[in-house]
Amino acid sequence: MTGLFFFGIDGGGTRSRIAVVDQDLRVLGNAVGGSTNIYSVSKEDVFQNLTTLIDTVCAHISIERSALTAGCLGSAGLGRPGERALFQDFFNRSLGGHVPVHLCTDGEILLCGGLQALEGFCLVAGTGSLALGRALEGPLVRAGGLGYMLGDEGSAWWIGHEAISRALRSAENRDLPTSLLPSLMQACGLEEPQDFIAYAHQKANKADIAALAPLVTAAANQGDALASDILQQAAWELASLVESVVHRAPGVSNQELVLAGGVMEHDAIVRKRLLSILKERLPGLSAGPPKGTALEGACLLAVQAKR
Repeated sequence: MTGLFFFGIDGGGTRSRIAVVDQDLRVLGNAVGGSTNIYSVSKEDVFQNLTTLIDTVCAHISIERSALTAGCLGSAGLGRPGERALFQDFFNRSLGGHVPVHLCTDGEILLCGGLQALEGFCLVAGTGSLALGRALEGPLVRAGGLGYMLGDEGSAWWIGHEAISRALRSAENRDLPTSLLPSLMQACGLEEPQDFIAYAHQKANKADIAALAPLVTAAANQGDALASDILQQAAWELASLVESVVHRAPGVSNQELVLAGGVMEHDAIVRKRLLSILKERLPGLSAGPPKGTALEGACLLAVQAKR
C-alpha cells in the first residue's frame, strides 16, 4: 500500500482506539488497545500500549511504522507541558523526529470530531464538565475541567452531590421541599440520613455520586421543587462555561457548539434549559449533538499536523 498515512488515537483511561486514514480521511485500518493515561497505569505500560496500537494497525494495512506521515494523540492530561514532553519524546524515539504528532487533550479531539471541523466550541457534561473553544490560529481556550474537588459544575457528579447536600438541608427546613431523600438513601444502601456522612467522606467515589443524577431528573419530572431547582442551576453553570470560552476566544469564526457527555445525551431537562439560556445569552451560537466521534477528530488533527 502506498500514499500518505495519518494516524489518530483516541486515548482513554481503560482503552484506546487508533485509526489510520488517507489525506481524504478515508479509514484504512483501525485497532483497539489499552490505556494511554499515565495517571491510570504506569508510563511504561502506556508507552507499550501505544507501541502495540501502532504496530497492530500498521500490520493490519501492511505498512511499516516508517510509512506513517503524521499523527495525533488525544488523551486526558495532555494539556500540560510536562506530559506533552514525555509523549513527544516517545514518538520521536518510536517514529523519528520527522513525523509530526499533534498532542492534545481528549476534549480537543472531541471538539473537532463532534463538529467535523478544526474550529468551534464544545461543552462536555458527563461525570465531569468543561467547555472548549478552538480557533484555526491561537491556543485552545478552556473553562472548567478542574475535577470534582475544584469544579465540575453542572456535571452528573455535581447534580448528585447537590441532591444529597440539599436534600439533607431540606430535611432540616433549610431548603426547598423535596421527596428525594428516601430514593437517594435507597440508591446508596443507607438506612438513616446521617449515614450520608460516612458514605460521602469515606466510601463513595466520584462515579457513585454521579450515578445519582438520574434520580434527580426523575424527581424533577414528577414536579419535585428541589430537584427542578438543581437541574436549573446545572443548566446555568454549564451555560457559564460556554459563555466563558466564547467571550475569551473571539477569533473563532465557526459559531457552532457541540454538546457532548452523558448529561447532554440523557437529561432532556438540563439540555432544554441550557439551550434556552444560550439562545438568550449567545444568540449567534448554534448548538447541537456531535456530528462525529473523538477518533475522527484525532484523524482530522493528524492530517492538519502535516500542513
